[in-house]
Amino acid sequence: MRLTTKLLTSCLAFVLLAGTLAGCNRGPTDQVLAQNVNAKLKADPALASRVINVTAASGAVTLTGSVNSEAEKTTAGQLAQGVDGVKSVINNLTVRPPVVNATPPPVSPDTKLKADVEASLAKYGITGVTVGVVSGEVTLTGDIARAKLQDAMKAANEAHPKKVLNKMNIK
Repeated sequence: MRLTTKLLTSCLAFVLLAGTLAGCNRGPTDQVLAQNVNAKLKADPALASRVINVTAASGAVTLTGSVNSEAEKTTAGQLAQGVDGVKSVINNLTVRPPVVNATPPPVSPDTKLKADVEASLAKYGITGVTVGVVSGEVTLTGDIARAKLQDAMKAANEAHPKKVLNKMNIK
């Protein structure tokens, strides 16, 4: 009987020890938990390119960063909650809709006129002349050789401005 009591006591001690060890297994560390949540988020095609930071503390996961919609924010929270070991999720994601490239502003007539005059001057091989345009009127400034003056004026007029003002210095 003494042997049975010793055996029974040993078995009971073993069961208690096993139970205690099983209770110590609380799941993944915070670092592993954060990595697992991050991997789950990156595996989702809608969230893969989003900047989402994941931190974990005692099983509580915090999501920070930005997403493009409320739906993405909700999905990220649900995916994080579904990872083994996550006890709670604090979803601090900011919703920032994607920037849509607006149509560029139309080119002003003055900008186009300036580009046309500069192209004409280049065609005639004229350098050192600066083109200014205000309200369709072209002003030419800079230094120019006397032999090139007529070509410069012709180049400016080919763009059909309202007026050409010659403020060039003849060398």
